[in-house]
Amino acid sequence: MGIEELLLETLIKNDVFHNEDKKVSGIAKRAVDQGYSSLSEAQKSVIKPFMKHGCEGYTDPSGHHNDCTRVLIGAELNEAYDHTFEHGGIVCEDCREQSDYDDYRREKAMRD
Repeated sequence: MGIEELLLETLIKNDVFHNEDKKVSGIAKRAVDQGYSSLSEAQKSVIKPFMKHGCEGYTDPSGHHNDCTRVLIGAELNEAYDHTFEHGGIVCEDCREQSDYDDYRREKAMRD
């Protein structure tokens, strides 16, 4: 299974298509089952907008939001969905690392 199929499987699991026409999730399911390459160009154009997502950024402990502008695609987007719950949104690896570091510093300060 290629990254396109893995990502579409993740999007389906995360119910990304719930507000869309049923054909969108149907196309995504077909891509997962039969391969992304089996889709026509018209079908690919329907699901392509869902296969990228802007990083939602990170807010530091002082309340400053970094306004990250990174666009996540492929494996990076798939990984971001895997970490959605713990980071409260779709964020890039850099923003996740900064958030984790701030959490570590806060926990360390509380222990000391």
